[in-house]
Amino acid sequence: MPEVRAECFNPTLLYAFINVADCEKPMSYHVHDFTEVKIILAGNFTYVIDDVRYEVTKGNIVIVKPGLKHLKIIPEGVQVEEFNYALGDFQIKNLPPNYLIEPDAGIIYSMPLFQPDILKCVNETLSEQEKNEPYCDLMIKASILKLTSLLYRGMNANKDKSEKARLNFANSEKTNVVNTILEYLSQNYMKPISLYRLAHNMYLSPVYISKIFKEETGESPINHLIRIRLTKANELLNAGNIPIKTVARNVGYEDAYYFSKLYKKYYGIPPSVEKRTSVIS
Repeated sequence: MPEVRAECFNPTLLYAFINVADCEKPMSYHVHDFTEVKIILAGNFTYVIDDVRYEVTKGNIVIVKPGLKHLKIIPEGVQVEEFNYALGDFQIKNLPPNYLIEPDAGIIYSMPLFQPDILKCVNETLSEQEKNEPYCDLMIKASILKLTSLLYRGMNANKDKSEKARLNFANSEKTNVVNTILEYLSQNYMKPISLYRLAHNMYLSPVYISKIFKEETGESPINHLIRIRLTKANELLNAGNIPIKTVARNVGYEDAYYFSKLYKKYYGIPPSVEKRTSVIS
């Protein structure tokens, strides 16, 4: 979000008013060198901004940046009511002159959480204009600055919400990837498997799947595969008089010697001892 500070943000309030319009009121493309904010109070219609059409409705907030051509298109039978205000003669750090938000930021916003306070500022502004009492200009500007602060809060809240949604999606995506790997390993442990083959099958990088798998399970995909294979080997050795070479091949190892080393490292005894023990018992 833009770095806006009270000590350096003192824009000129160019105007603030209620605009009521319908399809009978002539409209034309126009452009400003200042920022105009439009709070839609009633009506469903279209804004054309730099040749892009935006459908807007009650509760939407339109922020027209400097230099953007804009035009309202109102359907027949629809009456539009919007509160417009404009700010000029200001400079926010890292932004072009008279920009409230980044040049590539969105144009249409919806801020239901802040809507009551925003409408309160609108009503305070209109009330001060109507009463026209001494120092009403200060009161009006104070209300508009408060409204602008609420817009920043709303945009920041929307940004946080979007970020959380993105993170939730990312977490969900990670879980799906890990579950896919777990299922694949449990069904194909007897086949030749490598981290590269896993990554290639899923169109992901080996580094990425290794990283997220360890984050979710606490072990690498290959270590998990070894654990599956040796657990299955243990079941086979304890199930009957099956040759160790056959057990090794059945769990994905062509090299019986390598299999025996792994088995001993995992269970503390070689498969030959495991096999004798199971036969005796």
